Amino acid sequence: MKHLKESPFFFLLLLSGILFTILAAIGKNNIYRDQQYHPEKGPLLSILFTAMNEDIYPWQLFTDGQAVETEGSAANPTEDNQNGQNTDDTSDSAKDTGEGNDTASGSDSAAGNSTVSGNAAGNSTVSGNNAAQEKEDDAAGGMPQEEPPYGENRPEPLRGSTEEEYLSHISADIYGDAGVQKAAEYPFVAVDESYFDDALFIGDSRTVGLHDYTDLSEHADFLCKTSLTIYKVLDENFKDMGTVEEVLKKKQYGKIYIMVGINELGRGTTEDFMAKYTEVVDTLHEWDPDARIIIQGIMKVSKKKDTEDKVFNNSNITGRNHAIATLADNYHIFYIDMNEAVCDEEGNLNAEYTHDQIHLLGMYNDLWKDFLMTKGISG
Repeated sequence: MKHLKESPFFFLLLLSGILFTILAAIGKNNIYRDQQYHPEKGPLLSILFTAMNEDIYPWQLFTDGQAVETEGSAANPTEDNQNGQNTDDTSDSAKDTGEGNDTASGSDSAAGNSTVSGNAAGNSTVSGNNAAQEKEDDAAGGMPQEEPPYGENRPEPLRGSTEEEYLSHISADIYGDAGVQKAAEYPFVAVDESYFDDALFIGDSRTVGLHDYTDLSEHADFLCKTSLTIYKVLDENFKDMGTVEEVLKKKQYGKIYIMVGINELGRGTTEDFMAKYTEVVDTLHEWDPDARIIIQGIMKVSKKKDTEDKVFNNSNITGRNHAIATLADNYHIFYIDMNEAVCDEEGNLNAEYTHDQIHLLGMYNDLWKDFLMTKGISG
């Protein structure tokens, strides 16, 4: 007690260090899982301070549920230097990695489709500036001749989640693949980069990778942040941009892409997730009724992650993807599944494309971009 009175600051510092070390240990496999930590170079609590530089704070351990992402996890692995490029977390190096082959690869992947380009002479043009002007041609483009009432005739779940599924954090596949099949009926067309000039991308750290490691950010706007969830997306204040509502008030978009869902696994049931997802999509439509909303299926995890994790696995992802796909009406709302571009023959995220079983290595985000360039909306 005598020493405590003589050196209160020292004891406060000691207690703080112990507390920070405990928090770092708890979060090491959660919100800090992708922070670089070398025991020989510093104490465990150092990851708290490096994470704070990336807007990851200790209290997120208790507010984000079972979030699995950490800031920069999609954008700073050094293992992805397989192509001889340095893929440190800088926009310039990221763009150097994929620049020069985006247009060619986007065109190759869409061989056999009509090309929708803002520049190519002789081709039909559906660029970011006129994507909303051709609703009269919807019959030829696979869309209803008349605009259907928004939000009507959405499929109901085939059953409800059971108590056992809820307690076991199982995202039950209660919708089946009817929504996926309907969404696949739309005849998407190939596009070039100008198509994304009026696009807004909303997402978590996986979308951060798309922003940092492709040149889409030269065309589209991005509202993306690590650990973002469907429950926080409308309230989130994005750095230098503001909230989603504020952004939509400032600019008219032709397309809004959204991908969230990996962080929400383990929280609630498929019904809970679907209810909030529906609310968010309906709100986006209310705020920007002329924009087409493109729901992107949640990207899957690797086989290793799938077999070892009872929550963050592909069965749970599929259950939730089947749910959100039912929101697509192929007129106001569309559903696309980029897993087609990044998964192996067994339906798992290709192990060669990831460093942490969840996120794409920097160079492989171009596969995602190329996929998007085959999914243009002609109307």
